[in-house]
Amino acid sequence: MKNLIATLATGVSLSAPAFSQELPKASVQLAAQAAHVKIYTVVAPPEQFSNTTHVIELPHELVVIDGQFFAPYAWQVKALTDSLHKPVTRFYISHDHPDHYIGFGDAFPDVPVYALAETKAGIEQAGQQTLEQRQKQFGDVIAKKLNLPTHIQQPGTEVIDGVKFIFEVSHDNEAALSLVVKVPEVKAYIAQDIVYNNTHLFISGNSDGWRKALHKIEKEHDYTLILPGHGKPADRSVLKEDLQYLDFVDQALAASKTKEEYKAKLLAAYPGYGGAHLIDIYLAYYLKKDWGK
Repeated sequence: MKNLIATLATGVSLSAPAFSQELPKASVQLAAQAAHVKIYTVVAPPEQFSNTTHVIELPHELVVIDGQFFAPYAWQVKALTDSLHKPVTRFYISHDHPDHYIGFGDAFPDVPVYALAETKAGIEQAGQQTLEQRQKQFGDVIAKKLNLPTHIQQPGTEVIDGVKFIFEVSHDNEAALSLVVKVPEVKAYIAQDIVYNNTHLFISGNSDGWRKALHKIEKEHDYTLILPGHGKPADRSVLKEDLQYLDFVDQALAASKTKEEYKAKLLAAYPGYGGAHLIDIYLAYYLKKDWGK
């Protein structure tokens, strides 16, 4: 297994295209293993936002959660799924932020894509324009096309290839609406962007709903493996860390008179965190504050 993970971490895929710029490779790790389920997590490097994709291996098929921002990392996911010699039957998009859906259209052009109804509608409305903007910004490390959601995922319990999945909707956390996936057999709570691990959280406004979502996970003691949308698989301690980070953000925002001062406070308090560029993005476009008042 260690040899397989080491090989996959190189990003080698017979079908992967050549890119004009070489990005650092994503990491790949086996996050969970039980009789009927394995979960592999692909994590983009910290300088590329530490986006995660989770590949759930079932007895006869594969389920994938989220699709990366940069195309080379989606091809690393493709190398992983090809190595498992099972078909990808479901590709879930947790929410409609582009770093979770614009990367995989070339590597997985034909897989069935599932999302909440609101997420599906949001991607249909803005996805193509967003893709074209990012192509102009970053070049060919952005996928050439999208694979749009075609299936609406409803909340509830389903058995897929003999394994129980629980699907839930979470409101007003990092995103306005997101899909949560639980796999009880391996005690896995796939929280995606409700949870960040060792990565700067993306702050776009009031965080009360985000705290509520984290507290909800805290109460679900049966789940010991927490799979974030940014950062490596974690144990339950990550929930407290994220809550403390949100508290620090509130303090830093209240005490800072400029964006630069605010960012400096975050970097000083969390020197080991990845995704520092996420701070620049949300300060430039999303977080509204009357600085200096």
